[in-house]
Amino acid sequence: MKTTRFTSGSFRIALFFISFWSTFSFGQDCTSRLTYQLTNIKGGFYANQTVTLISKDGATKFEQKSDPKGFVNFDVPCEMAFDLKISNYTRDEEAISGKEGSQIRQTLTYEPNMKEKDALFAMSETEKTTLNKAIAALPDTTNLPAGLLKTPPHIENYELMSIKLKDLNNGPLINEDFVISGVNRKKNFKGKTSKTGEIQLYIPKGDDYTLNFKYHKAYKKFDSEFKNGTINSRMEITYMGSKEYEKRKKEEEERIKAEEKRLAEEKLAFEKYCKERKVSLEEGYKLKLKEAESSSAQNDDDVVTVVLNRNKWTEKLIVCDLTGSMDPYASQLSVWYQLNHKKEPNLQFVFFNDGDSKNDSEKKIGSTGGIYYQKSSTLDSLIHIMSFVRSRGSGGDCAENNMEALIKGVQKAKPYKELVMIVDNNAPVKDISLLNQFHKPVHIILCGATSGEVLSDYLLIAWKTKGTIHTIEEDISKIASMSEGQSIQIGGYTYKILGGEFVRITKT
Repeated sequence: MKTTRFTSGSFRIALFFISFWSTFSFGQDCTSRLTYQLTNIKGGFYANQTVTLISKDGATKFEQKSDPKGFVNFDVPCEMAFDLKISNYTRDEEAISGKEGSQIRQTLTYEPNMKEKDALFAMSETEKTTLNKAIAALPDTTNLPAGLLKTPPHIENYELMSIKLKDLNNGPLINEDFVISGVNRKKNFKGKTSKTGEIQLYIPKGDDYTLNFKYHKAYKKFDSEFKNGTINSRMEITYMGSKEYEKRKKEEEERIKAEEKRLAEEKLAFEKYCKERKVSLEEGYKLKLKEAESSSAQNDDDVVTVVLNRNKWTEKLIVCDLTGSMDPYASQLSVWYQLNHKKEPNLQFVFFNDGDSKNDSEKKIGSTGGIYYQKSSTLDSLIHIMSFVRSRGSGGDCAENNMEALIKGVQKAKPYKELVMIVDNNAPVKDISLLNQFHKPVHIILCGATSGEVLSDYLLIAWKTKGTIHTIEEDISKIASMSEGQSIQIGGYTYKILGGEFVRITKT
């Protein structure tokens, strides 16, 4: 996404893109070059100006002085979004680095007295009051025409906004419903994108705005300043589109339905197993865990054992899903503990089963329950608590209460150094809305990710908590430093952060 603003012809921007494409994996070191030249619209260059790139999360900063020809060069991480600041330049600019080995060159040509002109074009308080009164008379919702853009009366009160929407294949997003809403004045502008995927409208100056779609509200935020004169703005945005969202939602519902059917069949088979042996469900789970410990057979997906052995995390708090789909991975954890418990005196566990025996209708976000704490002690004690927690769960819906388990599990635990969560990659996180309440880094071990696809919920948790993702093949640590617009490859799939969420783009 690139935004360009200009007032009364005060500057021009030329953008050149040179790309040397290569396979990109965010798990590897990857750099891209951003080159800027600062030129005077009246001739010459701006030397010795401070140019700063600040990552969107504020964690990374690059700063240089322009040379006598107005040039600065930055070697930065691939596909990272930045705010661009220049000491004698007053507009808000963004920059996004490219693929590995790529070079993006941008020339900014502007007048030497931008700050003075900004002051000249600034509205007085009286002018702001007059503008606000004029805009207050507008209807709350304006339906935009599908054809030619009409110039509003008193055009001096408006900014011309042009937005180009692209789909996941980088093509125009056509006939997409949208609403642009003013945050302060509550004025809405409703319409559809054109045959070229564009939105063009006049928005009242002096307000903050959100771009909203049918399924994604406040997808993009931008503002219009209180400025006199003509203001034209352009931006380019990638969005999957409502049709693609509906298609994916239907596919996910069908997948969940099949998964719940499979789990129900496995539950019946296990109940039969216990009945034949004349034991309770809890005793049956103990038998299963002990069988796994004594067996030399390898699971096709021994991700828990592999990841725990590969990463030398110390003083761990392990939060583990013990719902029906996790039986093979619970066995792996039990075997790993048998071999390592003497080396891990400060190990702690939190197990959760999505609400004990509650019906799905009784499971409330944040208070579903079924969360149990256990400090490392004897081998039998771990098997006992795991069997107890597993037997208390009654199945039900596929989605799990992972966030509640993290929040309450950390509250139950004693001080620890590393937080590890073992999750079912096939089960969505039903309480993902609680993510904004949790800020501790989480190492997420994905179980059942044999197809290569990762549920976006777990990518989001790792990103927001500045944690990591772990599959049987790789440890992905750089997800923590990603920002809006960046892509990452995991298991043959590419995911991109769009509108603050991870969206699957392609399968390699």
